[in-house]
Amino acid sequence: MFTVFSLRNSVPLSPDESAAVFRVLDDYCRTPAGEWLRNFPFRRFNLRWCQSMTDSVMGAFLPAKPWTIYLMPADAGEESEPEPAAVSARLVEQSRLSWAQFMTVTVIHELRHAWQFRKCWWLYVLCSLPLLRAFTLERDAERIAREAEHIVEQTIAWHDGVAFQRRWRK
Repeated sequence: MFTVFSLRNSVPLSPDESAAVFRVLDDYCRTPAGEWLRNFPFRRFNLRWCQSMTDSVMGAFLPAKPWTIYLMPADAGEESEPEPAAVSARLVEQSRLSWAQFMTVTVIHELRHAWQFRKCWWLYVLCSLPLLRAFTLERDAERIAREAEHIVEQTIAWHDGVAFQRRWRK
């Protein structure tokens, strides 16, 4: 079972993983849907993988750690097995970067919670009560994340296409 105490064993995203997420966030900010994030210091946030997360909890923002967002890694809940020798380090790194980019929608959802908290901290705390949370904080963050999904998918595809062309020209 996932609890806030599960977050203690989290680890930071690698610099390349963080850069991949922030690159997609930068592109999202340039869209009308991402306007709310333009004047928000999202690059200040620490992004961390939390192995205890599962599909039911893919991300977390806590007012107690107001500059940290916790994310579910690709291999959450699985026993760590060594990579087969045939799998190159480059392929493993590329899959980790792809997962980090995929998680950008979850990052946007959690950034919305951070935005809600900074907009009015006492109202955020009040709305965090179990019965109110689903109708207030979560409804807003889910709407923002739904709007961001298509934008994030297009952005990732564009960046992948550019990277492919770069490699092809070499």
